[in-house]
Amino acid sequence: MQRALLAGILVGISASLLGSFIVVRKMSFIGAGIAHSSFAGVVIGFLVGMEPLLSALIFAAVVGLSIGLFSKKYRIEEESAVGVFFPFSMALGVLLLGFIKGYTPNVMGYLFGDILMVGKQEVALSILAFILTLIFFALFFREMVYSTFDEETCKVMGMKVNLVYYLFLFLTSFVIVVSIKIVGIILFSGLLVIPPLVSLFFSRDMKIYVILSAIVGLISTSFGLILSYYLNLPSGATIITFSFVLLVITALIKG
Repeated sequence: MQRALLAGILVGISASLLGSFIVVRKMSFIGAGIAHSSFAGVVIGFLVGMEPLLSALIFAAVVGLSIGLFSKKYRIEEESAVGVFFPFSMALGVLLLGFIKGYTPNVMGYLFGDILMVGKQEVALSILAFILTLIFFALFFREMVYSTFDEETCKVMGMKVNLVYYLFLFLTSFVIVVSIKIVGIILFSGLLVIPPLVSLFFSRDMKIYVILSAIVGLISTSFGLILSYYLNLPSGATIITFSFVLLVITALIKG
């Protein structure tokens, strides 16, 4: 539980920081697409005898970058690109799952999260994801803000908009994979979207909004994990349900 709480807090903050820009850029479907694509990566890992988190990271990163390249090159909406890779990745995972002989992996734990699956490796990866997220925001916060509202002007100014965009997609993929055992593949998009939506009710200033998103993410994961532990409930489902209730209460108060 201590490991799960530490990893959950770090992942909750990282996901909410990234999610703050995913929400204002209207990229919420991308988070869901990358998260679900990691399912095929997990199954590939079991199939070939590789560490599932490593294979999931590789596959999710490839899908995330492919979505970006596909939308940039062919000038189509990112949601349309996700609409291609999302079902393909899930279908591939289901098909490959049938080729695993003998022992059947605990797929439900990867899909919906399981506190008992969190070990030292997940804690170490959560720390790494948290550090990388902080470094990314320290280096590229200005570029992220400017490119969110006026990308063409940023390019004219010489900002490396595309590089920052692809780094953002890769980092999102990494955080998603790290959080698989805590929140689960299916539910992770809620952790990306709900905390930033809550913080939007309190501030439209980008710096304050991003910081509040991280705080809400911290509260959601920590309280969700504690509730799931004492009530013997699935960790991922409890975290997202708590986040949703928090969003509803905030909307009622602010509305």
